[in-house]
Amino acid sequence: MKKLFLPILLILALCASVSGIQSTDEGFKATTVILVRHAERADAPREDPPLTEAGVARSQKLAALLAGAGVKAIYTSQYSRTKQTAEPLAKQLGLTITPVTLQSKQSNPREVSEQSIRQIVDKIMERAGETALVIGHVNSVPDVIRMLGGDVVPTMDEKRFDDLFIVTVYAKGKAKVLQLKY
Repeated sequence: MKKLFLPILLILALCASVSGIQSTDEGFKATTVILVRHAERADAPREDPPLTEAGVARSQKLAALLAGAGVKAIYTSQYSRTKQTAEPLAKQLGLTITPVTLQSKQSNPREVSEQSIRQIVDKIMERAGETALVIGHVNSVPDVIRMLGGDVVPTMDEKRFDDLFIVTVYAKGKAKVLQLKY
């Protein structure tokens, strides 16, 4: 089991101390944000489907992977699939899941409003200097990374559930992004 934890801890340590990166903001606390899309979901009910068996297994895999990563806060959307993805880790760490209600853009209901993304980023930055986990959706994870100042903003595939992003915010609006699979 320890072999599973070592790689993520090593990666987090490397991200937290990215060499050659200096904070331009005096007193700024580097913050690590781990972002994933919710695990595999059922097709029904259409409005708020739960996780499938594969999704439950993936959520447990995520909990095992991040158990020793120093996560201090977990943020999800209001949807069951994000909360269910977070539950195994939250339970293991004794953390409360903090849901953030995502609103759609009026101009395009398939996109998340900038105000909703700002809410997530503000919650993360309230815990500056810590490690936070954000479980979102294909239409929210890239926007959160962008708003955090990510040097690389991913595009996500609707059919994939195994992307894991580690974002090290080292100055206001500046962050390094590492993309992994789990």
